[in-house]
Amino acid sequence: MAADDKDYYRILGVSEHADEKGIRQAFRKLARQYHPDVNPGDKLAEERFKEINEAYEVLSDPAKRQKYDEMRRYRQQYGHWPEEPAGAAAGRAGGFRGGDFEYRTINEEDLENFFGGQFPFSNFFETFFHSGFSPGSGRRSRAGVRERPVTRGEDTEAEIEVSLADAYQGARRMVELTEPDGRTRRLEVTIPAGVDEGSRIRLAGYGAQGAAGRGDLYLRVHIRPDPRFTREGATLHTTVDVPLAVALLGGEVSVELPDGRRLMLRIPPTTQNGRIFRLHGRGMPERIGQPEQRGDLYAEARVVLPTQLSDEQRRLLEAFARSLGYTGQDSPTAAGHHS
Repeated sequence: MAADDKDYYRILGVSEHADEKGIRQAFRKLARQYHPDVNPGDKLAEERFKEINEAYEVLSDPAKRQKYDEMRRYRQQYGHWPEEPAGAAAGRAGGFRGGDFEYRTINEEDLENFFGGQFPFSNFFETFFHSGFSPGSGRRSRAGVRERPVTRGEDTEAEIEVSLADAYQGARRMVELTEPDGRTRRLEVTIPAGVDEGSRIRLAGYGAQGAAGRGDLYLRVHIRPDPRFTREGATLHTTVDVPLAVALLGGEVSVELPDGRRLMLRIPPTTQNGRIFRLHGRGMPERIGQPEQRGDLYAEARVVLPTQLSDEQRRLLEAFARSLGYTGQDSPTAAGHHS
């Protein structure tokens, strides 16, 4: 792993399936072992203590842990973290101290005492969980404690249009941004699989410039309509043409997926027009960035009648119809039936 490529479960020595109690116990054990009060002047212990606090800050918070778990799965599939920018924004401190080992949130004064003016958390944390801590800024991270604004640039928002195929499989797209001074920037953006209309993609550190760095850029996603499919969350609906002979006798037809691939769908004999077939796991990703977990694709059979018949085909069709008891609308029997 790279220096800022954090495995928080490994840092705390717990399984990714560990519950809240197990994570808390692991943290407390390690915090006692590496606390600066217990290891004065030990730089390695100091760095380890920072890592432990950072890992616990993420894994003890259900929302942060869920986001981190989604990011890990994304990295395992694509080989990089999602929305990874060139630089990291400054952030908020969190953490725990306790010479008496009664754990509470570290404030800025504690951080200054322990670590001087350095950020207590890694660039990785600041990038993806944006703590908002800035040494000397006077900002506090917890509710009920005073704040003074940090002169960080404002967050900005732009729009990006993607195809259903992009949302289906994920993609990388170039976007062009116009700066306030008129200059333009080109960025390569990762479109995670599963994005939906209105989803926002965060690019940390690409917003407006401020004295303490740039804010974040949020790209609001618009999905171009695809006439082949209707989307309902992770479920897709489509129609598939079934020739009359296949509908009557059975066979296979091709079903196209949003990414251009095709699957063969088996059609049983005497399939009725409008019958719906379920293709399990061929829909949209159920969660953004997790294309291995998908909803279903429902294909509605549309029986296609021939537009022209030869004399021989008509003769054979009439014979087939008579075998089913069909007498024809113009026959005397049929006419008398409706009089």
